[in-house]
Amino acid sequence: MTEENDINLRYKLLIDRYGSLINKVCYMYADSVEDFDDLRQEAFINLWRGIGSFRGESEVTTWVYRVTLNSCVSYFRKNRKYKSTPLDALPEQASDDMDRGNQIKEMHALINRLDRVEKALILLWLDEYPYDTIAEILGMPRNTVASRLHRIKEKLIRYSNQ
Repeated sequence: MTEENDINLRYKLLIDRYGSLINKVCYMYADSVEDFDDLRQEAFINLWRGIGSFRGESEVTTWVYRVTLNSCVSYFRKNRKYKSTPLDALPEQASDDMDRGNQIKEMHALINRLDRVEKALILLWLDEYPYDTIAEILGMPRNTVASRLHRIKEKLIRYSNQ
């Protein structure tokens, strides 16, 4: 197998396995359906560019999260725009339970009021990543992760009571 074929196969497997994670991160940063598509495309391109140099020094999930988050942040820096996501304009996640669907929609609306770093922190925490992994993904000390998450949770509670 040639190196190019090996990279193609690794990329396909990566997208198959982590596609929903990539979609979720892009969804949280999207301003519109078009932005969601653009963010996904940016993430896919950056993952493709980086897969050949991924050395396995971190978990694959950690690397995918980091590349995807960086792709989203870079997209908005490059395009110089950022505002909260109009959730009704994005594809809704299917849910058998309307109450749960409404709770999820409300949670997304509250999270979208956070800044980009806060959003990344709470998203990783909600995915039950340990503080050490979150610190590695976001490139910040573990204690900073813990204190910022505490403040973010308090902020979300205040938002929900408004």
